Amino acid sequence: MSMITIYIIGFFVTFILCAIYNHQCKAGDEIGMPPAVFASAIWPVTISASLLVTVYNILETVFNTISKK
Repeated sequence: MSMITIYIIGFFVTFILCAIYNHQCKAGDEIGMPPAVFASAIWPVTISASLLVTVYNILETVFNTISKK
């Protein structure tokens, strides 16, 4: 696959994931249309940031579990 095709597929997948998030989240926590399009346009950065936040939260949980007295 060419890089353009992969980018377009990633754009639409990220956009659909934003719509699914809006369907499942609480009222008032929805992602607006402009931020969803922006997140979809920079989807490699968005996915990388999401993974980093997830890893950080897991490490924080492990650290807090180990350091409890």
